[in-house]
Amino acid sequence: MSGRLAGEAGGWFASVVAADDVKAGAGPEVRGVAGYESPYPYLDRLQPKMEERLARRVPATGRFCGFCYGRLRAEDGVCPFCGTATAERPTVAEVPQEVLRLYLVKQKTEARWVHGGAFFGLVLASALFLWMVLWGPGLLGHPALAFAVLLLGGYVLAQLFGTLIGAQVGYRKGARKRDDLWAAHLAARDGRGRQEGAG
Repeated sequence: MSGRLAGEAGGWFASVVAADDVKAGAGPEVRGVAGYESPYPYLDRLQPKMEERLARRVPATGRFCGFCYGRLRAEDGVCPFCGTATAERPTVAEVPQEVLRLYLVKQKTEARWVHGGAFFGLVLASALFLWMVLWGPGLLGHPALAFAVLLLGGYVLAQLFGTLIGAQVGYRKGARKRDDLWAAHLAARDGRGRQEGAG
């Protein structure tokens, strides 16, 4: 869920910034999600599919691309995720556990930032509530107003620091960790560098 939120928030943010830049004629178009462009774009396309596999919502075995491990249909001769032809690289029957782990690292990193940001927002709202009740002058010290600020402020601040800020930071950090682990996997498997296979 957090990955989807970050993708939506990051995609919205990138498109808004890009649109503003185009209008103002200021600089190049923003690319990537949340300010980070993966050298392996197929990993972003595979992330939700691999999260389904991690949650055991899809079968563990099947027909998978021999390069990126994306699930293939019986008629697929070219991987729809990375573009590798099955004639060039034979399919495999299962996704290796070390590959699943790199997607899990991204998912958990992002979730930590989203939940941590939301918790921080709730703490701020609670501190504001206590200040209003204990030291708020006049109308600001009224318990009903303080309680309303707690509820509304808690929601707004949790969304701000969790869904928006936390999701953006978490996506960048999680995607970088996932990409570094994938680069290490490629190096061990094929002797490839970081930029290779990034079609």
